[in-house]
Amino acid sequence: MGNTQSTPGAGYEAPRTRRLFLGGAAVGVTATALTGIGSATATAAEGDVPEVDGLGWHDVRGYGATGDGTTDDTLAIQAALDACEPGNTVYLPAGQYRTSAPVRIPPYVTLQGTHGGGENEWGAADPAFGLKPLPGFTGEAVVLVLDQLRGGYATKSVEVRILQLTIDGSALPAGGAEVDGIRAVGQVQHLQLRDVQVRKVTGHGINTTYNEAVPAGPQAPFCLHFDRVSVLWPGTFGIALNNSTDSVLHDVYVLGGNGSGWWIAGAGNSTFTSCRAEWSAKEGFVMRTWQGVIQFSGCSTDRNGYDGINVQNTDSKGILQLSGCRLTRDGRNGGTGGGGYAGLKVRNTTAKVFADGLLVTAGNDDDGSPGASPARGVSAGNSACTVVSSGFVDGVEIDWHDDGGNTVFQKGATVVLS
Repeated sequence: MGNTQSTPGAGYEAPRTRRLFLGGAAVGVTATALTGIGSATATAAEGDVPEVDGLGWHDVRGYGATGDGTTDDTLAIQAALDACEPGNTVYLPAGQYRTSAPVRIPPYVTLQGTHGGGENEWGAADPAFGLKPLPGFTGEAVVLVLDQLRGGYATKSVEVRILQLTIDGSALPAGGAEVDGIRAVGQVQHLQLRDVQVRKVTGHGINTTYNEAVPAGPQAPFCLHFDRVSVLWPGTFGIALNNSTDSVLHDVYVLGGNGSGWWIAGAGNSTFTSCRAEWSAKEGFVMRTWQGVIQFSGCSTDRNGYDGINVQNTDSKGILQLSGCRLTRDGRNGGTGGGGYAGLKVRNTTAKVFADGLLVTAGNDDDGSPGASPARGVSAGNSACTVVSSGFVDGVEIDWHDDGGNTVFQKGATVVLS
């Protein structure tokens, strides 16, 4: 579970490089800093302590939240979170809760809504439930999970949970500040997301990043557990995982971001099952320097702008295993195809990449418009070991592309080329 900092490949806008770190005023998003924001009134702050049920649930309405889709409920939600003892849950009953600044979840506390939607079309009505930041929202993320140092907690930041929650960023100004949906910073362990949707935020949908002020060296979140999570139409990357080692993610879906669907750097010894990237402007999955084994099982891509899965890892201790994955119509390249993009591309990599039951298929947009892709099915160059033992590989220009400089670039006897 060591936290070794990764370095993004040249030519890529790494999620770490732009407005990623909390600093100065951003760290001070505390109950004190929120005083006076909007029209929300925290009942607890007036001396009337809300009743907590025997199960340790804090209903935000008892702290002054309205969920009426108009009132700024930031103070009330934060008051409920700050009132929690370890093991308590803050509950958002059905309603739309507007916020003007990040809400912070302390260690061992759960934030639970009523519904975390799955995929729906861009033109569908925005949901009338969950958290919806106001147009004047100020801060780096709608929801913040901070480590012990940044949060000023008495204990390490462990076992934070977000359940059945929708975060709707549709009111954030287009072209304005980048606001992430959920951001975890520093040594945060065992963050759990289940039945969560983040939609139309202007930054990353879900972002894990470093606290570089830790005396022992930079630390990042690890041991993440995500289940049935969707990120729809983010302004930049869908999900950015920086050094999120020892994690398990299942049924996590990214659709239609302006960057890559997934940025995965340093997430060794992690398992991704039935995860997906679709219609991202850039790559579906970007894989960067890691040690240990990363396993993809039943993961998929479709119609991403660049490569479906792009691997660059100069750490020879890294292994990527792809089992039963399907990479469909990637390398869309603005609808024209071409450009040298591939379903699976491995470049400048000393790590080992193994795939079995790999399906790379080419095709056009759903409406049948010209510009079939990907140009190349599987492509490797200047890499130590890329082995596809079984599957079907189809590229519009070439199915199996050897770009030179490879030590081992091997397809098995049961790999069928189109």
